[in-house]
Amino acid sequence: MSSPRSRYQPDAAPDYSHRFHAGNVGDVWKHCALVEVLRLAAASGPGVAYVESHAGEGSYALGPTGEWTEGIGRLWTAAEPARLDDAVGRYVELCRRLGAGADRPTRYPGSPLLARAVLGADASMALHETDPAACRGLAAAMPNDPHVVVAETDGLAALPAAVRVAETGGGSVVALVDPPYTQKADWTRVPDALAVAVAASTRACFLLWYPVKSLTRPNAMIARLGAAGVSGVIAELITTPLSHQRQRLNGSGVLLVRPPRRTLRALAAAAPVLARHCATQPRAWSFRIHSWEPSARGEQTP
Repeated sequence: MSSPRSRYQPDAAPDYSHRFHAGNVGDVWKHCALVEVLRLAAASGPGVAYVESHAGEGSYALGPTGEWTEGIGRLWTAAEPARLDDAVGRYVELCRRLGAGADRPTRYPGSPLLARAVLGADASMALHETDPAACRGLAAAMPNDPHVVVAETDGLAALPAAVRVAETGGGSVVALVDPPYTQKADWTRVPDALAVAVAASTRACFLLWYPVKSLTRPNAMIARLGAAGVSGVIAELITTPLSHQRQRLNGSGVLLVRPPRRTLRALAAAAPVLARHCATQPRAWSFRIHSWEPSARGEQTP
């Protein structure tokens, strides 16, 4: 999901902004997980509120070529969604219904549209995005919706207050944290902001997406969260071996705090289905689930 470059630059910070990488394998894993989390949260009781830190434009045009060919493009032309795993089938069906395309996808729905489709028209949504053009696009994608607030602001900074407000509604709260990781410092800034938001909430479920090109930074992020007193679990899908350096993603993970019951079971079932379609080398994929609890001294080693 990194920005185009003439050659691989290991020290350059990639840009995982939505508009550059819509529909790629990272989006597939993130959005499949998001759909399941929201579905299970909604099944546990009415009134789910949704918060997103980096909401993007809401909908994305897909060119004739691009990273989507390793992601939603592989699933778009697969068998009918009903023949895929339940979680994957639900996700693909939503992409087809909310996106566009016949033989191939030509438009891909972002997480706000997926969340609205799962939760229904009455669910409250607080969508944060710093880019003015993306905010305008998002407002256009969700017009005249009294339950949706689009805020042109730093979603990480706004996250603690946003989840506290969402919790006043009395129902479940799901917050998606999906940064572009444009700076190396994001690998410390993001978990620090997540830790503050988790501490500020009483019951909100948090889903943090992160890219994987090696395990060094994800493991350090887990340790940082453990040291901050946050417990959680990761579900990580690698579709290109980590030994293969390339400009695109090797894989990605979702980090979950307070996930609904049965979430991990659904993701564990979905991972091999997605991997069979999206692995860039035959049968060369891996899946990792790892949970942790903070130690008494607030130290954690994954």
